[in-house]
Amino acid sequence: MSRIGTKYKQAIELFDEKTGTVVRVIRFRNFIAFDEFLKDFKAMRYPGYGWRYIDKGKRR
Repeated sequence: MSRIGTKYKQAIELFDEKTGTVVRVIRFRNFIAFDEFLKDFKAMRYPGYGWRYIDKGKRR
């Protein structure tokens, strides 16, 4: 039997806003962990760092 769907629901990249280089890739197993990350990221207020979704593309 094959598994339907993906193991990780959300995937984001942390990047340096000045250079645009990716510092770290973070994958979340569920949306609750992703929401907690967003809340904590806003509270930490790291200057010069941002995050963006990873475009996974569609598999055929």
